[in-house]
Amino acid sequence: MYDSAMSKRQTKHPAPAAPLDSTLSAQLDGRPATILVVDDEPRNIEVVTHFLEADGFGVISAEDGEHALAVVAETQPDVILLDVMMPLLDGFEVCRRLKADPATVFIPVVILTGLKSTQDRITGAAAGADDFLTKPFDHVELVTRVKSLVRVKRLNDQMQNYNRELEIRVAERTAELQHALAQLQELDRLKSEFIANVSHELRTPLLHVKGYIGLIADGALGTLSADQKRGIDVAQDAANQLERTVQDIVDFREMDERRLNFERVSVAEVCGEAIQSVALLAAHREVTVTLHAAPDLPPVIADRVTLRRVLGHLLDNAIKFSPASGTVEVIAEKRPQAVRFAVRDYGEGIAPEKLEHIFDMFYQGDGSTTRRAGGMGLGLALVKVLLEAHWSEVRVQSETGRGSTFYFDLQLTE
Repeated sequence: MYDSAMSKRQTKHPAPAAPLDSTLSAQLDGRPATILVVDDEPRNIEVVTHFLEADGFGVISAEDGEHALAVVAETQPDVILLDVMMPLLDGFEVCRRLKADPATVFIPVVILTGLKSTQDRITGAAAGADDFLTKPFDHVELVTRVKSLVRVKRLNDQMQNYNRELEIRVAERTAELQHALAQLQELDRLKSEFIANVSHELRTPLLHVKGYIGLIADGALGTLSADQKRGIDVAQDAANQLERTVQDIVDFREMDERRLNFERVSVAEVCGEAIQSVALLAAHREVTVTLHAAPDLPPVIADRVTLRRVLGHLLDNAIKFSPASGTVEVIAEKRPQAVRFAVRDYGEGIAPEKLEHIFDMFYQGDGSTTRRAGGMGLGLALVKVLLEAHWSEVRVQSETGRGSTFYFDLQLTE
């Protein structure tokens, strides 16, 4: 409560005090800031209200702690001026309850008290009070403190509004992303089904085509003339290329489901098998493929089928970009704890600006409609993925006009 001397002075000087500096705004979002004055002495409420209203504040009041809590819940004032010495609930307990409630925790509370001990201030601070004013106080100090806390409340309200807007935007964006993810998952499912169906529908007739081309090429269906033999060779080459393309598509579809069978693999044998798999393509393009591998190279740890496909893709790529009567070399040499595999051609080479893209899916170094190298641009991308499954990495060295070398290392079994 206020002391009697203060009450007498206020009774003798009822004229409003001059407003403070206009920069200390009593407005919040264009409306008067609302101040709750809590005191069990009506005269004290009347005096404080007089000072605050003179500076443009809206004032509401409560005469005890229980009433104050009910008013706060209903009106959400901007600042609370709270007397300590009240019946039932004292100011400290009211402050504790306000600061414990998430709905009112950020409302500034000023403790108004005639208590002057350090322990009283400690008790108020522990209850969560934002400021203290000791009775009797100067009205200028009162209004200044209130306006300062109104600014704090304004900033806090703005921050909470920003947070709410951000939460709404995040929720909306999350919903959009979840919807987009669901669409992508559905598209991925449809893509997998489409690839599975297409690859199946391509494989069945392709087997018949290759079978009859093989019979014709072997002369089982009659003797061929030289021109017919050349035509059948072209057809076999095209059928083999189509088969490799279908297999590439299947490999990409099954990449996440396929389990590799790691074992000891003979370097010379797997290189020989890879060279044999491209023999028809090399013969058709009049390219010679040579193997340079020491006979005593130790075996490597690898999935045999996968390693053969990696080498086959690198050879297929090298043959396509080699000149007629050119040479492609398969090189295997021992390195510390590894064997390095390399496929070298002496063709056109790769322009520096294209090197960083050649392992991208569907990338074509020669994207023109007249490009002479076939394929869908899956081969090198598949090589990259398959070698990553072997804890390895494919690298390339190339010089325009002088050819390219693709190489990778695999661990030894010893």
